[in-house]
Amino acid sequence: MTAKKTASKAAAAETEEVKKPAAKAAAKTTKTATASADDKPKRGRKPKAETESKKPAGKAKVEEEDEDFGDADADGEVEGDGEADAEVETAEVEELGEDKPKAKPLRMKVSRAKERALMREFGLDETALTEEEVAKRRQELKTLIKMGKTRGFLTHQEINDHLPEKLINEEILEAIVSMLNDMGIAVYEQAPDAATLLIQGSTSPTATEEEAEEAAEAALSTVDSEFGRTTDPVRMYMREMGTVELLTREGEIEIAKRIEGGLQAMMLAISASPTTIAEILAMAAKIRAGEMQISEAVDGFVSDDEADDYVAEEDFDEFDEEDDDDGAGGSKALTKKLEELKNAALVKLDSLASNFDKMRKAFEKDGYKSANYNKAQAAISAELMTIRFTVKTIEKLCDILRSQVDDVRRFEREIRKIVVDKCGMPQDHFIKTFPPNVLNLQWAEKEVASGKPYANIMSRNLPAIQELQQKLIDIQGKAVVPLDDLKGINKRMNEGEKASRDAKKEMIEANLRLVISIAKKYTNRGLQFLDLIQEGNIGLMKAVDKFEYRRGYKFSTYATWWIRQAITRSIADQARTIRIPVHMIETINKMNRISRQHLQEFGFEPDAPTLAEKMEMPEDKIRKIMKIAKEPISMETPIGDDDDSHLGDFIEDTNNTAPIEAAMQAGLREVVKDILDSLTPREAKVLRMRFGIEMSTDHTLEEVGKQFDVTRERIRQIEAKAIRKLKHPSRSDKLRTYLDNL
Repeated sequence: MTAKKTASKAAAAETEEVKKPAAKAAAKTTKTATASADDKPKRGRKPKAETESKKPAGKAKVEEEDEDFGDADADGEVEGDGEADAEVETAEVEELGEDKPKAKPLRMKVSRAKERALMREFGLDETALTEEEVAKRRQELKTLIKMGKTRGFLTHQEINDHLPEKLINEEILEAIVSMLNDMGIAVYEQAPDAATLLIQGSTSPTATEEEAEEAAEAALSTVDSEFGRTTDPVRMYMREMGTVELLTREGEIEIAKRIEGGLQAMMLAISASPTTIAEILAMAAKIRAGEMQISEAVDGFVSDDEADDYVAEEDFDEFDEEDDDDGAGGSKALTKKLEELKNAALVKLDSLASNFDKMRKAFEKDGYKSANYNKAQAAISAELMTIRFTVKTIEKLCDILRSQVDDVRRFEREIRKIVVDKCGMPQDHFIKTFPPNVLNLQWAEKEVASGKPYANIMSRNLPAIQELQQKLIDIQGKAVVPLDDLKGINKRMNEGEKASRDAKKEMIEANLRLVISIAKKYTNRGLQFLDLIQEGNIGLMKAVDKFEYRRGYKFSTYATWWIRQAITRSIADQARTIRIPVHMIETINKMNRISRQHLQEFGFEPDAPTLAEKMEMPEDKIRKIMKIAKEPISMETPIGDDDDSHLGDFIEDTNNTAPIEAAMQAGLREVVKDILDSLTPREAKVLRMRFGIEMSTDHTLEEVGKQFDVTRERIRQIEAKAIRKLKHPSRSDKLRTYLDNL
């Protein structure tokens, strides 16, 4: 390790010496962008060194060149980064036709990165352009940005007018529109009217002429031809990932509290809907009956006085890759924990059922929102706050509530379409009179009786309107709560869901480096690096869902197990050419581990009986596992020193006849034909028909007799006479050589 670090420092020093001239030249160009950087640390994130922004731009570039990928690894540098950077840099220098390599730019904020990518889309980094062409394009882009900053929007036609002809491409246009949006400039198909700008709050100019001029100059000052035109998806992914800073312990707790707060807001909203409570109680009945696993519905509990050890899956290192087997100890421990979780959850769900029954009785006796109703609902909400439901369960409950609100809005839209669009009722009058009378079936009748211009058409559509209103009445009867309250519950649920989702996204993006550092240890095991990252990210998302900050551990400590578990499971499930179930992979790993231990202890591989004894399994099952565990080998594997021979060339093809056998059969066919030709024609034909020689099948004595119009006995005599002739040494010796091959 010391030697590697010394070599890395030496290489970095050489790189710094080479890049100093280019870095000094670039210092003036990046001065504006560097000076405008925000040095204040964000809440909950690691603050940057105060002296970092005071360094000269040239030195900053040299010191930052390794951060693009150095930050991508929580434990250290990504393997092969040095070589990859050198190769990419050399390729870019050769492509640009320069003699000296340029220093890499500073890792900018996302907005700066988008601006610089926008410059590249306009072709400002192409060395093939003349100075006049570059200046012209810069001026066009400056004018476009200035126009957008001043008005707050641009149109597609204005962008097309300022684009070079060769860039009129749908994909490039979409990229430019996205980048302009990131810079705070909206893009429309046509110039928006005043109403649209009023709705979006864009009536006043977003910037003065001077501010727009400065913004355009700042955007152009970030142009850097070596920002990275690489198409390597791994490097592109790491560059985007490097723009997100690492979290401190306090930042992790803050985000975890936001996630928990969002989930609690969702559950608080869900608890106000009797329909979702009934669904929870239905799940409790399935769990009690054994039709549903407790781990499918509940993860654990939130309150401090409850045993937080009741967590279905997260604390079991028996499923580690080193101990991932069918051991009885791990299974018994898991079963015990699940049973404890089930019993504790059913106690809480029984209390929930009792309070729900009280709420139902209060509704029937005193009505909705009565004192007893509110008291029972508060007890239900308090009980639900102590249970940590799984993500799938929460999504299922949200979907039930969301579907009811969607039905309400769909029926209301249909009523509006009939009344306003079809019948001609003014929009303002409909908005004023319909909401208070959503469930009033006489509202439409009163409007028809009013004698207004739309009354006649509305009278013909009266049954359809009342039918839709009746459907709304049915929805309210099913949901129990009024429709306005149902919409309010849905709104609170969506707000909590959005807050939780945004916090989860922030936590995930801040820990993507951890996935890289773990995934790189599992390369060359059958899955590509990007596939490993993908599976690791799935594990990271599960870790975010199940993270419990009250335990006092850092999130990275907790997430490592989930990421590693997801990666190892995906390798076991997808890496082999012939797929083997994961549980069988675990058994094979256990058998291989015992085999290695036996080899180290005794110096020879264990046989099947020995493995059966140590693994406490039947010997025939061990032999079956050993047969399954064989790895497939490619038939294109080269054999020998030259590449002319492959393994497939030496494998016997059992479906086709071997060349020597084909030659023997051809020789036998010729000899039999010659011998039969030495007999009389009638004798030869009788033998051919009797034994099926050169025919599709053989024939009986009677069939041959009918052919010659003689009796069966006569055919038998002819056959016997012909066979006696074949036994003569002059004929039989020719057949004797083929006797051994029959």
